[in-house]
Amino acid sequence: MTAPGAARSRATAVRATIAALRAAAVAAVLVFFLFPVYWLVTTAFKVPDDWFSMPPVFLPSRLTLVNFAGGAAGSMASLTTSIETITPYLRNSVAVAVVTAFVSTAIAALAAYAISRFRFGGIGFASWIVSIRMLPPIATALPLYVTFKVLGLLNTWTALILVYLVMTTPFSAWVLISFFNEIPRDLDEAAVVDGASTWGVFRLVALPLAVPGLAAMATLAFIQAWGEFLMALILTSSAAAQTLPIYLGRFITGFRIAWGPLAAAGLVTMVPVVVFSFIMLRYLIRGLTLGAVKY
Repeated sequence: MTAPGAARSRATAVRATIAALRAAAVAAVLVFFLFPVYWLVTTAFKVPDDWFSMPPVFLPSRLTLVNFAGGAAGSMASLTTSIETITPYLRNSVAVAVVTAFVSTAIAALAAYAISRFRFGGIGFASWIVSIRMLPPIATALPLYVTFKVLGLLNTWTALILVYLVMTTPFSAWVLISFFNEIPRDLDEAAVVDGASTWGVFRLVALPLAVPGLAAMATLAFIQAWGEFLMALILTSSAAAQTLPIYLGRFITGFRIAWGPLAAAGLVTMVPVVVFSFIMLRYLIRGLTLGAVKY
């Protein structure tokens, strides 16, 4: 084999090795992140004998719906009862998380645009906003409980939404500032020349170009509100306002952990988050397309 041919063969072998290593690394990462989801799904359909079996049952041969009935007899009546039991918690979680996501994103967008375009609050104002997240939520639990008790808002959606807005809006505003900073100011000036007001510039120019950031922040706010446990535990006391994380806690006691029903309830809890994320993913892609500047 000639020298050029040997060099090409070595280069091909190196590329093949790199490709194989890259594929192995991707596979390892996927297994690391997706295996817990696989284990959750399989455990939700395992029979009770397989919950604690050693060695663990990775591919269950027997499947059942008994876990979705809350560990009852597994009949249609018990399954219906379990669905009726979890429905209020699911409704509460959806309402609180959706309202939090969209209200938080709307407030954050207004604040971020004002800071980006008009330097509202000065140079360090953005850092001061995000510093609110440094305060541990447990430090505010007692004052918030007393405040909402005086206002008569305990065990209500309003209390949870207000708390979650405080938790999600600062970070969303801090991130969106960078999105608005990347939008050329020439576009704002061109819109003003065409007769647009400040609100018109924000609504017609800035918002369409910041759609990817808005979708990302709405998704993060939704996920945080959906999975929050501490404040929901402290500020709610019944199915009238309690969310799904509180419902999941009933399967963990001082005597045992009902892994099957817990996994089944966790699967039900996971589905809306996945659906919402896929919906926002579509808007992310659309926003990247619509946000392109055409010359």
